[in-house]
Amino acid sequence: MTETGGTGSTPKKMTMSCSTSDIISNLPYNVLENILVCLTIQDAARTSVLSRKWRYMWTTLPLLEFNDEFCRGSVARATTDKLMMTIYKVLLLHQGPLLKFTLSLADLKSCPEIDPLIFFVSKTGIREFKLHIRKGEVEPYKLPSTLFSCLQLEHLNLRSCVFKPPPGFKAFTGLLSLALYEVSITGDVLSSLISNCPLLESLTLRSPTSLNYLGIVGPNIKYIWCECLFKSFRVKIRHGTGVSVFWKGSRNHLGFNEGEISNSVMLLLLCSSPVVKYLALDYPYVKCMAASGIRGRLPTTWDGLVYLQLHDVCFGEPDEVSTVRYFIRSSPNLVELRIRAFHSATAAIDPVVELFDMEGWSDVSLNSLRCVRLGEVSGTKVEMEFIRLLLAISPKLESMDIKLKSKEVAERLRIVEELIGFRRASTQAVITFSK
Repeated sequence: MTETGGTGSTPKKMTMSCSTSDIISNLPYNVLENILVCLTIQDAARTSVLSRKWRYMWTTLPLLEFNDEFCRGSVARATTDKLMMTIYKVLLLHQGPLLKFTLSLADLKSCPEIDPLIFFVSKTGIREFKLHIRKGEVEPYKLPSTLFSCLQLEHLNLRSCVFKPPPGFKAFTGLLSLALYEVSITGDVLSSLISNCPLLESLTLRSPTSLNYLGIVGPNIKYIWCECLFKSFRVKIRHGTGVSVFWKGSRNHLGFNEGEISNSVMLLLLCSSPVVKYLALDYPYVKCMAASGIRGRLPTTWDGLVYLQLHDVCFGEPDEVSTVRYFIRSSPNLVELRIRAFHSATAAIDPVVELFDMEGWSDVSLNSLRCVRLGEVSGTKVEMEFIRLLLAISPKLESMDIKLKSKEVAERLRIVEELIGFRRASTQAVITFSK
């Protein structure tokens, strides 16, 4: 390219420099760090050969995740001792604060080699700690006392280990989320831990064994997922936080007897509280509520409840249907309702149908209900009357999705034809059928 000046001037060449500089290396450090944290530890370490600037950059990452993605290739074929030594070498090379540490390998069993890893991590200002160990025949892994010295922890996620704090330990006062999966812990220790974590927002518990007592007392709790059995429990949450509560279990997993009816009373107190916004109950807790024998509306309405999910409800069992009835009658602001049915060949019919008689629902109108999803519907008389009722008392309903249990074409057609003929209070309601 040439540029011509005035008369008699000599033509000049304009050259365009072709830069070969490393554009990525000149990016701000926080951008480079964000790039590295998206890589596996192996790939991040390989960047050390790019240039002198990159040589030790991966050793300053604030998070280290040793998961199944890490355990691949030659690492996957290593023995437990060699695997732990590899992880320990990575920790020894690490520089600066380590805010997040994850050790979650599919084949990781309880072993003493985990202790020095936790000891090292406890000295780095760790804020998020995750340890998942495979449940096996060996003695479960007992957490070392060094973990309980990490008082700055904000997120703790454990699986298949023994949680037994040393004397004098009370709680992680800055903890925001706690997740315990198949962790051996006493009810008193768990309750004390929760109540002494004033900032706790999320609580996840899953255990195949039962405990005598669980106390959930927290001013900031917003999420509770519980798949455990407790003979008694106490829940106290500050009003106005919009809590999501999920009590999980299966028909074979948990059971209740007459001596555990106090469970239903305590659960009722929780569910009646206006703080609950999202509520999901599996069969054991539906049965628990039924055991209380409450009739009509619950003592207080759940004005804040907008989402209700009930699993494995047998529409042929009067007590279970009564529980469904009580929930609906006491939730005036419900927006979404999800129920998965359970079929029983010995279920009653006539006494249950009366619970959905339209004359007994003249004072109820679900003015906020927009979405209904029903699963495993068999087309029994009780189920059909329940659907008829929902369509009749939901003037703002927009969609109702029904998953039919039967695979027979003739039976499915019978159900569809009957449902289409039901009167709908909402002119916008659309009924769909899914497989």
